[in-house]
Amino acid sequence: MKGAVISNADLISNLPYNIIETILGCLPLRDVVRTSILSREWRYKWLSCPEIIFDFWFDQMFLGGHELVPLIYQILQQHQGLLQKFVLQVPDLKTCPDIDQWVRLLPNRNLQEFNLYVSRGGHHRLTSHILTFRNLRNLRLYNCMFEPPRGFEGFNKLVNLELHNCALKLSTFGDFIASCSSVENMRLIHCTRFDRLEITGPKLKSFDFNGVFRVVEFKNCPVLTDVKLYFSSIEFKEEGRFSFDLVKSLSCLPALDELQLQAFALEDLVDYGAPNKLPIALKTLKNLHLSDMYFEKIEETSCAICFIRSSPNLQRLKITAFTFDVVGSVAEFLRSQKTSESLTHLRTVKMQLFSGIESEMEFAKYILASATVLEELSITPHEGTITDGGESILNELKQYPRASPSAEIVSSDRRKLI
Repeated sequence: MKGAVISNADLISNLPYNIIETILGCLPLRDVVRTSILSREWRYKWLSCPEIIFDFWFDQMFLGGHELVPLIYQILQQHQGLLQKFVLQVPDLKTCPDIDQWVRLLPNRNLQEFNLYVSRGGHHRLTSHILTFRNLRNLRLYNCMFEPPRGFEGFNKLVNLELHNCALKLSTFGDFIASCSSVENMRLIHCTRFDRLEITGPKLKSFDFNGVFRVVEFKNCPVLTDVKLYFSSIEFKEEGRFSFDLVKSLSCLPALDELQLQAFALEDLVDYGAPNKLPIALKTLKNLHLSDMYFEKIEETSCAICFIRSSPNLQRLKITAFTFDVVGSVAEFLRSQKTSESLTHLRTVKMQLFSGIESEMEFAKYILASATVLEELSITPHEGTITDGGESILNELKQYPRASPSAEIVSSDRRKLI
């Protein structure tokens, strides 16, 4: 074409620095390093990549015959510019002094995300250098010993905190959490056992715990909406007040909307009102998932009903059952229960691993007879005990009276029986 100018300019190399930085940040470390062979201009661009991620893909696709330790040293020592994210999650990483040296090579002013997964050799004791990363927004530790000293002012920009299988200093952990005033999401999975777990968070929205505590206390958590509690031991129930103290603590959360809880954690509510309503209520709770539900235990069934009755604004209920024994006394107990006047907002109920034994059927009958605005009862049959895909269960359920004229009964594959 007349007047056209043919340019051999390297358009990619001439992109603004922030765009090149974004491109490099989207690539696996292996590919970032490989950009050094593109041209003379690209030879050292990888040195300023904002993210360094040593993970499974790095181990499988880049290491090859290279040794991990000297390679990490080489990459960190050569890196220049702003480093915002560092992930060390290669398979079979063993605790060693080199990890602390690598951490010291990280720039403490700009780092926003730090992930360390140590899978072998016991807990890795972190040095105090990690406390200098004051701009952290995401902190994830696996199999580490994390012991911030008393008086540490915290990571005041931290948004997400995840600690897995970490050894924590109980005397100062509560103060550390309180000092991280911007945390929105917190996960504590299989960490040190707590006698008293204090959670403080003016911006905390989600709290996920799997482990053991005797008492939990939520302080200044005005926007905490999502709570997941799973327990790796039942020793906490020795004193007989665990369930009621837990409900009291949860009732103090003004924004609690969604709760996941193992049903057996409620068993000692029999001393505080079960199967009727509790003297305290979870007034804001709208979504409840009770897992590990055993319908052959009267105490557990009674307390579950009590908990549901004490949640007057509950809209969605999910029950995951593990029930195999037929216990006539539980079914008889359920038949004796009068329909509840508190289930006036319940719209959907999902019952998973449903075996169709008498006590489960009676529970479903109770829900159908009590929930006046129920829209759907969904059944997921337990494949190990149900041979016809749940067809016979559905045929029986459709005969039960329903308080809601719009209630539908469906199986997990969405077959509807009206």
